[in-house]
Amino acid sequence: MFSFRQKIFVTYLFVFLLVIVLIYPMTTAFVSRLTYKQMIDRADEFVAKIRPTPNDEAMIRRLKAEKALTFFRISIISDRRMVLYDSHAKRLLGPRFSQEFIVEHREVLDAFKSGIGFNIDYSDLLGKRFVYLAKEFDFHGKSYVIRVAIPYSYVEQQSADFQITILVIATVVLLFSSLLTWFVVQRLTKPIQQIVDTIRPYHEGDIEQLPRINIPGEGRQDDFFRLATTLNTLSDKAQSHIDSLKTERNEKAAVLDSLNEGVVAVDNNLQVIYSNRTALKMLDADAEEFIGHSIDIAGHEKTALQLRQSLEEKTTHNSLLELHRPGGRLYLNMATSPKGKNGGAILVLQDQSEHYRILNMRRQFIANASHELKTPITVIRGFAEALHDNSQLPQETVEEITNKIVRNCNRMTQLVKDLLALADIENLPASRLMHVDLIDLLDQCKTTLLGVFPDAIVKIIPEQDRPYHLVGDPSLLEMAFWNLMSNAAKYSEAPAKITVKLSHSEKAIELSFSDQGIGIPSDDLEHIFQRFYTVESHNSKKMGGSGLGLSIVDTIVEKHSGKISASSKVGEGTTFTIELPIKDHPTD
Repeated sequence: MFSFRQKIFVTYLFVFLLVIVLIYPMTTAFVSRLTYKQMIDRADEFVAKIRPTPNDEAMIRRLKAEKALTFFRISIISDRRMVLYDSHAKRLLGPRFSQEFIVEHREVLDAFKSGIGFNIDYSDLLGKRFVYLAKEFDFHGKSYVIRVAIPYSYVEQQSADFQITILVIATVVLLFSSLLTWFVVQRLTKPIQQIVDTIRPYHEGDIEQLPRINIPGEGRQDDFFRLATTLNTLSDKAQSHIDSLKTERNEKAAVLDSLNEGVVAVDNNLQVIYSNRTALKMLDADAEEFIGHSIDIAGHEKTALQLRQSLEEKTTHNSLLELHRPGGRLYLNMATSPKGKNGGAILVLQDQSEHYRILNMRRQFIANASHELKTPITVIRGFAEALHDNSQLPQETVEEITNKIVRNCNRMTQLVKDLLALADIENLPASRLMHVDLIDLLDQCKTTLLGVFPDAIVKIIPEQDRPYHLVGDPSLLEMAFWNLMSNAAKYSEAPAKITVKLSHSEKAIELSFSDQGIGIPSDDLEHIFQRFYTVESHNSKKMGGSGLGLSIVDTIVEKHSGKISASSKVGEGTTFTIELPIKDHPTD
C-alpha cells in the first residue's frame, strides 16, 4: 500500500515515461522537418547570391567561390536539363560523369514539375544515404533548379542529440517537479501527519482515551486547523459518551454486585457474557474460567438445561438447585428468563439455604422440645400411677416418689422458661437497649452464684483500669453471664474455681470465663451451642439441664452483634470467650 507521497512520485514517473514514449517517435519527424526547412533556407541563400551574376559562367564562379561556406553538396541544373555545376560528382567521376546521375533523380524531376522536390536516398557515388532538396528558381528569365544534399547521418545525429536533450530536460524537470511537489506536499500534509501521529497510539490500543490534536502555528484558521478542531470536538463528545456509558455500566455492575441474588447473562449459545460476584460465589466458579465460556461446559448441566428451555419456549422457568458444599448443602432458587429482542437469557439465583436451615431447625426444635417435655411427663405419669395403684406404700417410698415428681416438674418448668427466654431473645426490641456496666453485672452474678455455691471461688479481673461500658440489654447479658458461671460451678469439683477476665480494645470488649472443671470432649465442642445438645446426657439430666443454656448464651451474644467461642481440655477445664462490640448509642 503506497503512501500519499509515494503515489505522487509514481504518478510523476508514469507521466515521465508516457511523455518519453510519445516524444521519442516524433523526434525523427521533427528533425526531418527542421532539416527540410534549413535546406530550403540554405538553397534560397545560395540563389540570392548567384542570381545577380550575368551568365552561367559567372554563376559557376560565384558558386565555386562560396563552396568553402557550405559543408553539403550543391548542384545547378539549367532549363535544358543540363548539369551546369556539381560540387562532388564531376570531381569524383571525371570522364564517367553523366547528366542522368543528377537530372533523373526524383527530387530534380519534382522541382521542374512543381517547383520543389525532397527525397532521402542512397548515393552510389558517395556510398551513403543523403537527404536531397531541389528547388526551382528564375535566372534571367529561365527556370533553373538548385539541388542541395547533406548526409543522412547528420540528420540521425541531430535526432539523437535532440532525443538526449529531451531526455535530460525531462529528467531534470521530473526531479525538480518531484522535489517541488514533495516540498509542497510535505508542507501541506504535515498537519495531517501530525493528526495521524496523535491518533495512532489510541488506534493501536496503547492508550484508552483519544488525545487532543494540537496543530502548531499561532492564529491558524486554515482547513487543517478546522479539521483538528472538529476532530477534537468529536473526540470530546465521544469520550463524554464513553465515560457516560462506563459510569452507567459501573453503576449497573455495582448494583448487580451488591445484590444478594446471583445474576448470570448468557447469549443464544449459552455462552456466559456476565456474572456478578454473588453468582460466582454460589456456583463456586472462577470468573476467568466461567465468563466467556459455555455454561454447559462449566459443569452446570441442570442450569444449562433450564436456560435452553427458556430460550426455546420463550418463557420463564423456576426450579430448586441443590448443591453439595464442604460446609453443607446449598439450596438455590433458580429462575431463568429470555432477554427478548437482543437474544440470550438471564439466570437469577436466590439462596434459600437459610430458609431450609430454619425449617430444618424448626422441625428439630419441635421434635427435641416434644421429646424433652414428654420425658418428664412420662416419669410423672408413671410415679402418679404408682401412687394411685399402691396407696399402702411406705412413707419413705412415697416421699422418694413425690420428690422425683417435683424434680421432673421443676425440670419442665425450667424447660418452659428456657423456651420462653429464647422466644423473648429472638424478638429483642431496641427500646430495651441501654448503657450497661459489665463489671456491675458480673458482680451481681457472682453474688447470686455464691448464694447457690457458697464454697465457689470467683475472680473478676479487668486487665485495664478503665470503665467497661457498652450498649445492651442488661437482663439478657446477666442471663448469659449467669449461665456460663453456673455451668462452670456445676461441672467442677467443689470448691469451683472460676476466673472472669475483661479486656478493652478500641472497638470491642472481650470477656473470658474459665473454670477448672471436667472439660468438654473435642468431638462435642463444635455442637455445644446447638439447641437441646447435651454432653454426657446422664450427668446433664442429673444436674437438671435442658440442653438450652449455651444455646441461649449464643443467641444473646448474637443479638448484641458479638461472637462467642469455646476451648476445652477434658479433666483440665473450659474457657468461653465473648467479644462484644462497643456502641455509643442504643440505635448504633
